[in-house]
Amino acid sequence: MSRLIRTDFHIHTRLSDCGDPAATFEAVVAAGQEAGLDAIGISDHIIFPGDRERPGIARRALPAEVDGMRVYVGAEVDMQSPGRAAIDGEFAAGLDYVNMACSHLYDPGVEREFIDDPVSMAAYMVDLMRGAIELGFLDIIVHPLHVPACRYSLADFVCAADEEAVREVAQMAAEAGVAMECNPRFLRAQPTAAARLFRLFVECGCTLAINSDSHHPRGIGCRGPEFATEEDLRALGIGEEHLFRMEERVRGAAG
Repeated sequence: MSRLIRTDFHIHTRLSDCGDPAATFEAVVAAGQEAGLDAIGISDHIIFPGDRERPGIARRALPAEVDGMRVYVGAEVDMQSPGRAAIDGEFAAGLDYVNMACSHLYDPGVEREFIDDPVSMAAYMVDLMRGAIELGFLDIIVHPLHVPACRYSLADFVCAADEEAVREVAQMAAEAGVAMECNPRFLRAQPTAAARLFRLFVECGCTLAINSDSHHPRGIGCRGPEFATEEDLRALGIGEEHLFRMEERVRGAAG
């Protein structure tokens, strides 16, 4: 049986403010190799204009391939309103791929078109996802319906969201070839809510990117007890045919 977790396209290095000091380029590459991955993707945050230097720094420091493992360089970009992201299409064209965060609701630059309750926040995240897909230059929507550093959990937002609206956005993503992130960490921590959300993505025909959102090398490849297993993912109906394939989307220097 082929492995489901053979790539990881949501990896932060110490260039990100939230990245662990141990997440050097060398350590990240070594961790990807130790995990037996076919490919990794560096996706440091772009929140402020000065953050736009980060992908170039990574690209200059990293080879496109190491002993058969492809090394891609993208970015995790904030969706700041339903019609605006922290980068534009011209900047995106120079990246290998774009991870779009539609749930960083408290980041600087994100318009607060919501009130602090799960229903309003979930509805706004759905609007952000819809707008992100319409921009036409993203590849993966990361941690959908999860707001970092928030008093509400993924379970709160999954329960509060309009399921038909989420389904509509998932179908939009499927038609546009945009992947939804499926992080086994959430399936371990909040199994009922994550399973409900991931099954909806499968039902809608979404491509799935199984990523770690690692800020330390030890999590790369979804390794460790905080992550659900491949068997847990397969129990949701996720198979190889659902997986995001970077080689079909890549447009930047590593292509």
